[in-house]
Amino acid sequence: MAFKYNWENTAIPPENPKNTASAFSQWVYKESHHYSNTNTSSSFENKLQGRRAHLAIDNFFRMSWAEKYLDSDDLSEWIIEHTEGDARSGVYYRASRLQINGKPVHCSPDLILRHKTKDQVLIIERKTTFVPIYKIPENGWPNVQAQLWCYSWMDCVADANEVILIGQLWQNQRNGTLIMCDEHSLWKRDDKEFHDRCLSWFKTYGGEFMNL
Repeated sequence: MAFKYNWENTAIPPENPKNTASAFSQWVYKESHHYSNTNTSSSFENKLQGRRAHLAIDNFFRMSWAEKYLDSDDLSEWIIEHTEGDARSGVYYRASRLQINGKPVHCSPDLILRHKTKDQVLIIERKTTFVPIYKIPENGWPNVQAQLWCYSWMDCVADANEVILIGQLWQNQRNGTLIMCDEHSLWKRDDKEFHDRCLSWFKTYGGEFMNL
């Protein structure tokens, strides 16, 4: 499925938008890609569980990328507040500032971590892809941006001084295994350009941003 540049100009609002971050993300994906049977960026499908999932988090912080962009190379600096296991058991969070037909958007990220000494929250959404890293848009996939933007306004993190959003990419291998990529997409909630871009998509989708 090829990426469609300037897709916002031709995006068609859904007739009955659902008040979930995943539904909004799926709509952005559909509108921003030319149709094909190949999904360029898909959900993680809960392939990591238990100890393996925890090791994946630990390994992420050991990467040079994390040290460079997060100024952190040790998982012990963070408190894990939410994992995919919580999502599988039905845990979700409200984003009261984001409204669809008068209802708050429901969110269920893959990971939420809170720094132990800084007023900083890290939200990670894991995605698998067959696309080589060099072919991914410079700003990352729009659907991943949209989903993480919703997460950044969850009530449980709304008061944090800094919210860092990461689209963590995993490469699908021919043998069916997954390998964490060396590079990932990163945004921050207080980035005005990022916020305005996602908000414009959200409004086209049928949403409203509430200044609470």
